[in-house]
Amino acid sequence: MAMGKPISESRANDPTPRRQIERRIKPAFQLSSCTTVQELACRLQKRMRQTLYARGAGTLVAINSLDEVYLLMAGEARTDKFFADNYDWVMGVYAEQHMGGKSASVPDLCELEDDIRFHLPAWALAETVSLPCEVGRAPQQMELEFPPLHELAIAA
Repeated sequence: MAMGKPISESRANDPTPRRQIERRIKPAFQLSSCTTVQELACRLQKRMRQTLYARGAGTLVAINSLDEVYLLMAGEARTDKFFADNYDWVMGVYAEQHMGGKSASVPDLCELEDDIRFHLPAWALAETVSLPCEVGRAPQQMELEFPPLHELAIAA
């Protein structure tokens, strides 16, 4: 601390806390390195699991229009700033600790694939055929026979 300067002025010039928040955030990888939705989901799930088990924190996933994929640890000041500045890029925050103390879990591949399909345009990644999680997931039209309305007993 310099002699003669008030304490508040010397602390105002200290760049230490701001360095962590304003540090440039780099993308984890390019979307072009994944050829299918399933491959991207597997890669995201692996990174989420690593962050959860190594750091005990969730993962914010964001994808911008330049096909850059950002994976940030939830709860950090720079992640909160990134979330506020780039909200439209954010796909979701995954594997966060629950408020009630319940342990966090990494989402399964089917959930991640659905989120990817919702977040990205249809042409962004290809689909692979006949995955186990997609078997039986297609909506089916149920054919139920209802009696004609005039035959129903009306409660009076």
